[in-house]
Amino acid sequence: MRIKRLLLFIFCLLFFTANFFAQTDNEKIPVQEIIEQLEKEYPFTFSYADKVIENATSPTPPKQLSFEEILEFLEQQTSLQFSILENNIVIIQPNINLSLNELQNLEEVFLTNYLTQGITKKTEGSFEIDYQNFGILPGLIEPDVLLTLQNLPGVESVNETVSEINIRGGTHDQNLILWDDIRVYQSGHFFGLISAFNPYQTRKVALYKNGTNPEYGNSVSSVISMQTEDELNTDFYSEVGTNLVSAHGFVDLPIGKNSSVQFSARNSINKFFESPTYREYYNRAFQNSEITTSTDEVLTADENFNFFDINLRYLWNISDNDQLRINFFNIENNLDFQEIMDSEEPQSRESKLSQSSLGGGIFYEKQWNSDLKTTAQFYVSSYQLEAQNADILNDQRLIQQNEILETGFKINSFYDIDENFRLQNGYELLETGISNLEDINNPDFGSYVKEVIVGHSIFSSLQYKSENKKTRLNIGGRLNYFNKFDFLLFEPRFTFNQRFLDFFTFEILGEYKSQTATQVIDFQSDFLGIEKRRWQLANEKDIPILKSQQISAGLNYNRNKWLISIDAYLKEVGGITSQSQGFQNQYQYEQFTGKYVAKGIDFLINKKWKHFSAWASYSLMDNNYTFPNLENKSFPNNVEIKNSLTLAATYNIKKFKISTGLNWRTGKPFTTLTEEGLATNTFDFEKANNSNLPNYWRVDISASQEFKLDKNIDALIGISVWNLFDNENVINSYYQEQDNQIEKIDYSALGITPNIVFRVFF
Repeated sequence: MRIKRLLLFIFCLLFFTANFFAQTDNEKIPVQEIIEQLEKEYPFTFSYADKVIENATSPTPPKQLSFEEILEFLEQQTSLQFSILENNIVIIQPNINLSLNELQNLEEVFLTNYLTQGITKKTEGSFEIDYQNFGILPGLIEPDVLLTLQNLPGVESVNETVSEINIRGGTHDQNLILWDDIRVYQSGHFFGLISAFNPYQTRKVALYKNGTNPEYGNSVSSVISMQTEDELNTDFYSEVGTNLVSAHGFVDLPIGKNSSVQFSARNSINKFFESPTYREYYNRAFQNSEITTSTDEVLTADENFNFFDINLRYLWNISDNDQLRINFFNIENNLDFQEIMDSEEPQSRESKLSQSSLGGGIFYEKQWNSDLKTTAQFYVSSYQLEAQNADILNDQRLIQQNEILETGFKINSFYDIDENFRLQNGYELLETGISNLEDINNPDFGSYVKEVIVGHSIFSSLQYKSENKKTRLNIGGRLNYFNKFDFLLFEPRFTFNQRFLDFFTFEILGEYKSQTATQVIDFQSDFLGIEKRRWQLANEKDIPILKSQQISAGLNYNRNKWLISIDAYLKEVGGITSQSQGFQNQYQYEQFTGKYVAKGIDFLINKKWKHFSAWASYSLMDNNYTFPNLENKSFPNNVEIKNSLTLAATYNIKKFKISTGLNWRTGKPFTTLTEEGLATNTFDFEKANNSNLPNYWRVDISASQEFKLDKNIDALIGISVWNLFDNENVINSYYQEQDNQIEKIDYSALGITPNIVFRVFF
C-alpha cells in the first residue's frame, strides 16, 4: 500500500512538470508575479502594501532590459512609482487612484516573503500571512491557517494538532483566536487535526508572539487574528474543490455597485467515500478512545462522524467614507456510535459527541477626514461541547456539557497627529458566561454550574516613526476592570524597531497580559476521552486570573537574498492550575496553582535564489513549572520542546510549486514508574517529568500546478504526503490499569498520509 501511494505521488508530480513545460502565456500578468521574479533574479527587496498593487497588471518586461529599465517599463505600464533606496530596497508608491487617507494608512514591512511567498514580518514584530499571494509549504495540500503558523519559529504543537498550539511554551487555551475580530473558542475539525477555518475565505492571518497591540486582551500567550476579504468584488467569482477528506465551495456575489455577499461552505466527504487519508485521520483522532476500543463483552458499531463549517459575510460601502460589514460562522463536529453487548440477548446503546461554534458580528468604519478614522464592532460568539456516554455493562448514561456565550463591543479611533505620530484609543466591553453540566442516571446525580464575568477595558497606544523610516516605536497599555472582583489591572505593551548599517534591524518587544477563561481536564475519560478539555472562568479563589509578562529581543540581517534572524525571549505566566496542564502522572487528580517560566532562542537562516528558497530554523527552549505547595517544586513543563529543528526548501516557477521539509524535535516530558512500581504493579511514580518521549521526526512533501481549463476558468491540482517515510512518532504516553495490570499506553502521530486536492476557479 505504501509503495502504491508513493507511485501515485511520483506520477502526479511528473504530470505537473509536463503540464508546466507545455504552458505559454503572452497576456498581461499581475505585477505581483513580476516583482517576485525580480526578487529572485536581482539583489533587491520590494516594499509595498497590498492595496498598491492588487489590481496592477503588466506585460512581461523584455529580457534585454537592465533592472532600472525594467522598473521604468513597469512605471509606464502601471502608473506605479518605484524608488530605489541605498540598502537595495525598492519602495513601490501607490497608484493615483488611492485616496490620501489610504496613502497615509498603508502598513509598512521590513521582511517580505519570510520562508515562502506571502509571509511577511511587520515592523511592530508581528507576522502576517497573505493567502492571496501565498506560496507553498511542506506537507500542506491547502492553506490550512493553523498548520501554516506551525512553520514559524517558536510555534509548536506537542501532539501534532491545531487544537494544541504551543507558542513559546504556552498551552493552546492561552492563545486568543479571532475570526474577523470575533473570538472563536473552537479551532479544529476532526477534533484537532484540521483547522476549523475555511482556508479559501480566510485571506490574511496575523500572529503576535509578543508586543501585542493593546486593543487585544484576554490572552496570556499569543494572538492569532484571521481576516476575510475586505474589498468589494465588482465581478462574480466562485471556486469549488475537493480533497480526500472534504469538499468546499466559495462564492463572492456583487449586489449592485456598493455591496456584495460572500459565502463559503465545507463538508467532510466520508458519507460518500472513505479515502485512505480520511481513515488515517479517523484512526489518529479516536485512538485509545471508546469508539476504537472494543472488549469481549462490548463492541462498537455503526460509527458516524462528520464535520462542516459555513461562513457568510455581507459587505456594504455606504459611502466613500463609511463601511459596514456583517459576519456569520458555524462550525460543527458530530460523532455517534452504538455500543452493543455481546450476549444471548444483544442490547445496544447510543453514545454521541458534538462540538459546535456559532457566531456573528457587525463592524462599522467611519473615515472622518484624512487624519481621523473610527471603528465600532459588536459580536456574539457561542461554543458548545456535549457528550452522551452510554455504559451498557453498568446500565449507566452520563451526559456532559460545556457551553460558552460571549458578547463583545469595541470602539477604536486612529488619529494621525502628523507624518511621524499616530494615536490609537479605544474601549472594549466583554461579557463571558460559561456553564458546565453533568447528569448521571445510575446513581442519580446532577450538577450545573454557570459563571459570568463582565470586563471593561480602555486601551491606548502611540506609534512613532522617524523621518528616515529607520526608527519605530509603539508604546501603550490596556487598563482592565472586572466587576466580579472589583479591581483594576494595567497591562503595558511596547515594541521598538531600529534599522542600522542598512542591512541590520534590531527589535525589542515587551508586554503584560491577563486572561479570565482557561481550559481544564477533570478526568481523562470526560467527553468520551476524545475532546477532554472544558472551559471555565476564573474565580480568584482556587482558579486565579492568569497573568503574564514577556520580554524579547531580536536581530535581523537581510541582504542579497540572505535572511538571518535570531530572537531571545523570557516569558512568565502565573496563576496556572494543575487541571489546566493535563497531568497524567501522580498529579492527575491534584488541585494546586503555580506558574511556568519559559526562556528560549529562535534562530532562522533563509536563502533565496531565482526560483528556489531554502531555510533552516532552530528553537531552543527551557520551560519549567514552579508549584510552591509541592515537594518537587520545580520540574519541566508538560509542553516543553527542548530542541526543535526544521530544514525545508521550495521551488516555484510560473504556476508550478513544490516544497519538501524535515521536522525534528525532542520528545515531550514524561513521568516513568519507579522500579518498585513496575515490580509491584502499583502507581508509584518517579519525580514529575523525569524523562522524555522518543525524539520526533517527520519528512513532508507537497506540489501543486495551476492551469487553465477554459478562457475564464482556472484550475489547480495538488498533492502532498505527510510523514513521507511513515515514521512512528509517539506524541503522548501514560499508565493505566487494565485487568488488574498497569500498562503503558502510547498515542501515535499520523503515519504516512497522502492527500490530493483539485480546485476550479470561475
